[in-house]
Parts: sequence; C-alpha cells; structure tokens
Amino acid sequence: MTQPPQAKSPVSITYFGHCAFLWETAQGIRALADPYRNQAGRYWFTRQFPGVECDVGLITHAHFDHDAADRLPEEASLIRTPASFQQQDLAIQGVLDLHAGRSGLRGMANVMFLLETGGIRFLHMGDNRADWPGSVTEAVGSVDVLMVTVDDSCHLLSYQEVDLVVDRVNPRLVIPMHYRAPDLMPESCGLKGVDEWLATQPNAKHLNGHSISLTREDLPSTGEVWVFQPSPASLSAPRVEV
Repeated sequence: MTQPPQAKSPVSITYFGHCAFLWETAQGIRALADPYRNQAGRYWFTRQFPGVECDVGLITHAHFDHDAADRLPEEASLIRTPASFQQQDLAIQGVLDLHAGRSGLRGMANVMFLLETGGIRFLHMGDNRADWPGSVTEAVGSVDVLMVTVDDSCHLLSYQEVDLVVDRVNPRLVIPMHYRAPDLMPESCGLKGVDEWLATQPNAKHLNGHSISLTREDLPSTGEVWVFQPSPASLSAPRVEV
C-alpha cells in the first residue's frame, strides 16, 4: 500500500465488542470491521449490533458473529474480498487466507484486513489460522497494531498459536478480540474472557475505556497488549429476543 498523507495525524479506534472495531481517520473517513449478529441456534449476543455510521464496512468471513452486513449504513461501501481500497487518508488491503480450525480444514476463506492511516499499519485478523504460509506473511508485511483472536477457552487459537502470530508479525501493540464480554455475551456462548492469556504476557493492561486516539508516536516502543472495554453503544443497543 502507498503511504497515506498526514503521517503524524491521529486515528481513533473504538471497540464494540467481539471482533468489531471502528477506525476514524484524521480526515474523517470511518471503517468498521466485523459487526456481529446471532443466528438460529447460536445465541452469542444479548443485544443487536448498534447503529454505527461508517464509510466502509469490512467483513472478514461469512460466520454470523462477523457478518451483520445488514447493520451497515446503506451508503457504506462493503468489502468482503482481498480488494484494495483508498479514500483520502485511509488505505485498505485485504489478504486472503483460511479460517482457523475445522472451518479452515474444510476450505473456508478468511480475509485479513490491513488498514493504513496516520503512519500506522493495523492488521485485523478476523478468524484466520495461525500457520499461514510465507506468501501471506509477505503480503501482510510490517504491522504496528495487531487485532488477534484469543480467549481462555482457546476457541480458535491456542495460546501457543497466538504467540506464534505475534512473533511472526512483531507488532508494537496487540489488541485481543473474540473473547467474551460478560455484559454483551452470555456464558452459554462458550467463549471465555482473556485474563488467563493476559497473565502470560509481560506487558499487558486493561484500558479504562472503549476508544483511543493514536499517533505513531503514541505507540509503545516494544510489544504491549491493550484490552479495550466494549462501547456503551453496544451495551445499550436493543436486546435480542430469543
């Protein structure tokens, strides 16, 4: 990807729970990844995904907990493929690989998304496998901030696989996702929290909020793990009837 302008301008990141993040660039371009929903027999979320304004929606794969495309604004561009996208100071590149676990063994695709703005490169993994080939590593390139799936049930990746991804990508900042938020997800979803994995990480901390504003200079010089709280918009969205 080409280097966007205004390399030292801030970007805001907001977490809506599970694997849903919103980026807003210095020029006001908004990208939303992996809004969630339930499906018949899979009651993972106690509330609907909230209404979130965005210019582009990113769907890493077609599982229900990443694929509430109907919750995106009608005017938003939707990207499900390893496409390139550039709008003002935001560049996006999809990197095609495979879903973790049994879904990947059955050939289910997953698109990891690289987002670059303000001189920071983000990688949202979706539910990607850990043991991707060298061609994918080359396509991913350098990463400053990694959003990686991890929870204490090891639903998708083992702790060792998570650490393998972190070692391979070597980001300055790791943000966990795909773990259970108690106020948003019932115990019956089968996912757990992330505290046991965090205890294995030397530089981990819980943030007090759901949103941060970053410049490249704000990033830690060595690898740290930051855990977000879900946005109040997620927790106050309409309840799901089952």
